[in-house]
Amino acid sequence: MKFTYEQFQQDQLGGMPAPVEGVSLTGQTILITGANIGLGFEAAKHFANRGPGKLVIVCRNEKKGEDALERIRSETGFQNVELWIADFGSFESVKALKSKIDALDRLDILVENAGIAAYDYAETKDGWESSLQVNVLGPAYHIVLSLPKLLKTAKNHPETVPRVVVVTSGLHHWANITPEVVEAAKPLEFMNVKDRYNPDNRYNESKALEVMFVRALQFHLPSVTCCTVSPGFCHSELNRGAVGERDEAIKNRAKQLAHTTEEGSRQLLYAAIGQRDREKEMRAGYVTYSKVSECSDFILSEEGQRLEKKMWTEIRGLLAEVDGEAKDVVEKYLS
Repeated sequence: MKFTYEQFQQDQLGGMPAPVEGVSLTGQTILITGANIGLGFEAAKHFANRGPGKLVIVCRNEKKGEDALERIRSETGFQNVELWIADFGSFESVKALKSKIDALDRLDILVENAGIAAYDYAETKDGWESSLQVNVLGPAYHIVLSLPKLLKTAKNHPETVPRVVVVTSGLHHWANITPEVVEAAKPLEFMNVKDRYNPDNRYNESKALEVMFVRALQFHLPSVTCCTVSPGFCHSELNRGAVGERDEAIKNRAKQLAHTTEEGSRQLLYAAIGQRDREKEMRAGYVTYSKVSECSDFILSEEGQRLEKKMWTEIRGLLAEVDGEAKDVVEKYLS
């Protein structure tokens, strides 16, 4: 799909569909990352208002996480909310969640919402450019560690189909992924070099990589539905790192076009519980404005498919090196 700026404007000004209703979450466990502020926090409230068995919010900052926990409880009346702490810019921090995931009775919905928009090159302690790790590799690792519980839930509770939702962006349509990236033996490693970092393109690139990862992941998981979702352009703290002219341009555009944070969070809810009567349409789908839409022309192109396969192989190999348990999951379920 070719997504133009004119279409973007029309979508933003056309209003956001109402939150999806009529889906029971009774007894289910929902886990959402990046839930202390913004879209994740508002989506967590939507889930809490629908009375699941348990809601788990994952936050990087403990103090902010505790504040979000209390606000969710007080604003929704739902009390069975649990806070986990993790930094998706650290493989070690994500790995520490494994024992908590294993201790859950079930896991029905996993929403990977943690993400950043970085405008300066920064390297994590694991040696990755921050956007690549926080937006792509960290969530991929978390999903892999969660797969055994998701698959067990699918087996033990056949009345529901677990879902993995990765929050992406319509900006993936405008990612400028060069032929050099496509031709690289290890595309992520190629992109990780500082000289290949473009602050005006890296966020878009990372969002395209997210879509490709989920499409590849879905192929291996017949009993779990995996999808990506764009909440549209919303008021949030995502661009808090922007300064100068870039900051002013983003703020001016937001005044004219941005949805509220709550409006955008409705799309996270829809991707997690919408279209339960049309589950097949959601599989590997890209969701926006409460429907499954076509992802970027590049991703669907021959070059995009080549990159998707290379990236999938690279991520599997990387995670297998990071963690023996992840290696076992990869070999058992994703080979």
